[in-house]
Amino acid sequence: MIGIIVFVVIVAAAAIAVAFLKVKKLKGDVDKLRVVVDNQDNYTFLIDQTFEVKESNVKLADGQPRLLGNVLHCKNSHETGHCGEGKQCKHCPVRFVISKSFERHDDFRNLEASMLLDDSNKAESDIDVSIDGSFVCMNETPHMVVNVKSIVTREGVVLPKVLFLSQNAALYDKVRMALGISYRVLSVDTEHQALHRLLHAADYNFCAVMTDAQFYHANNAVSIVLSERKDKLPVFVFAKKEERVADSTINYLNENIKPEELLKLITASATK
Repeated sequence: MIGIIVFVVIVAAAAIAVAFLKVKKLKGDVDKLRVVVDNQDNYTFLIDQTFEVKESNVKLADGQPRLLGNVLHCKNSHETGHCGEGKQCKHCPVRFVISKSFERHDDFRNLEASMLLDDSNKAESDIDVSIDGSFVCMNETPHMVVNVKSIVTREGVVLPKVLFLSQNAALYDKVRMALGISYRVLSVDTEHQALHRLLHAADYNFCAVMTDAQFYHANNAVSIVLSERKDKLPVFVFAKKEERVADSTINYLNENIKPEELLKLITASATK
């Protein structure tokens, strides 16, 4: 009887030892993965469908909302207190593309957008970012792994870039999907940011500008700059028939244009 008890104790001890070693190895693997994630040049976020950041390689400030825009210090989030509540948030291409990816249970790549960021001293910076997203399910709950990196515009780029000026996030997504294989499409939704990038068009390597009638006619300063640069930078405006005016500097487009036709059109203009 005593021999059986001793045997059971030995087996139990061995099982505990094996389990301890497995847990130790797992912890070591997790620590290694954390080191890799924490030392990336870009920012990585695990978010849920409410845009709440669950995990990140960015240190989260105490008391700060754990929403993606707040963690990135988006100016709109700072002004309202919560990402998604600002007036400009409804036009945000980042929120639009991420939301659509959640709906489709799909990944996305090469989302480029301009962002106004506020730091702790309320200093404002205007940067371009490139964002990729991978859809994952954790405990049967949809999540997204979002990678954000800043684009340094003065170091040159491999692909030519299209500047997209609009507050229509859905239209931007359509253009991005149509041109994404051959072009980078940068979304800008304010006049100030548009003018800054137009004045440095050569540094950004823009080959064309795309906008919609609402943005084009509402921002006169942008329209003037585009008109002055018509010989070097082709301009395409999505507009309904009633929104079009007699202007030889503008190439009007229908929003229902087929993706392959849009790609062919931009490619033809870029090679002139």
